[in-house]
Amino acid sequence: MATLDELEKIKAELEAELERVNAEIEKRKEMSTESVYGTLQQIGNQCHVAQNSADIWKNTPLKHINTLKPDFSGKMGEQFVERVCQACEILNTNTGDKNSKDGTYDQKIMSKKVEIKTARLGGGKYQHETLKMEGCDFWLFLDVHPNGGFMTIMPQFDLMQRHPITGTTPTRRKGTTDVFKWDFTEPHLKKLVTAGMTFEFDKTTPMCNLGEFMKSKLA
Repeated sequence: MATLDELEKIKAELEAELERVNAEIEKRKEMSTESVYGTLQQIGNQCHVAQNSADIWKNTPLKHINTLKPDFSGKMGEQFVERVCQACEILNTNTGDKNSKDGTYDQKIMSKKVEIKTARLGGGKYQHETLKMEGCDFWLFLDVHPNGGFMTIMPQFDLMQRHPITGTTPTRRKGTTDVFKWDFTEPHLKKLVTAGMTFEFDKTTPMCNLGEFMKSKLA
């Protein structure tokens, strides 16, 4: 015959199991497709699958780049350019995220003030934000896709005007006087490659090739 202590232990275990079963029943009610929460879960799961099925970055070596928030995406591009300069012995001074007294730019490369803009391929284009009319000598656009990307280096130009190579005009942000957005598509970048303003790279490209391109454009 069980002792009183043993009976109390069995009772506690049964109560705990009953509590677990009740909680599971309530959870299933919440997640039922007849409930608000369950309906949201079902639709959310379906949309998640649909979204990821079209994700060109999924299961690629560079997949984490596409998850970076804008600030870290920008830092990634700046650090990449800095690494290229280090590997190719190109003089580079990083502003360290501080506004310089002689302009607004990210790095001084070969004595040129360079503003670096980084974008990831999404929706068939590369979106570059917060371009300004003044503050740098050159823009360096780093456009990355899962298999490589493009580096574009061009001298500052009037952002209110149509660019002679891409045939596009940057869009001024509403409520500003000197802040612009400029999108590139692959046809735009191919035109820039043909004009010698852009270097296309892939996973086989040596760092020194990018370095030589930078030297040729910033000399």
